[in-house]
Amino acid sequence: MPRRRILLFLTCLTLPAAAETARESLLAENQCRDCDLSGADLAGADLRDAYLTYAVFDDADLRDADLRDAFLPFSSFARADMTGIILDGANVRDSDLTDATLRGASLKGAAFPQGTLSKADLTDSDLSGAYLQNANFSEATLVDVDLTDADLTGAALGGADLSGADLTGATIRATGLSEATFCRTVMPDGETRNDSC
Repeated sequence: MPRRRILLFLTCLTLPAAAETARESLLAENQCRDCDLSGADLAGADLRDAYLTYAVFDDADLRDADLRDAFLPFSSFARADMTGIILDGANVRDSDLTDATLRGASLKGAAFPQGTLSKADLTDSDLSGAYLQNANFSEATLVDVDLTDADLTGAALGGADLSGADLTGATIRATGLSEATFCRTVMPDGETRNDSC
């Protein structure tokens, strides 16, 4: 029994060191496949055009990081603080941002098909022109979000708060909107919806 506790303790000690090594590698080379950056401090990092497939950023600090045009498919950002992050033009296909904070983030023209943003907070973010086909926004906070010209075909928005959101010109074919909150929400046709005010 004591030996098992020692091994568990040593394993816990190596995890932060591994994340720090992955962080240093990413910052030096601007690429990292299968990296575990859980809990890493990448606040303000310049990762434009980074190549990061299958990366894990769970609980990481990515506030004000710049990931414009980054390639991030199949990555996980669960519970990450991404306040003010720039993901313009990034490919975030099939990635998981469950419970992530993206307040004031910029995702203009980002490709996020089949992504999971359930319970994420995107308050005051810009997703204009983003490709969000079949994305899961269930119970997400989309208050005052700019979704103009975004493609939300097949997206799940059940239980999402769309108060003050602007969907002018957005594509919402076959989109699940059950139990979504609409208050001062500008719909694709320019009409304002106030069902929940």
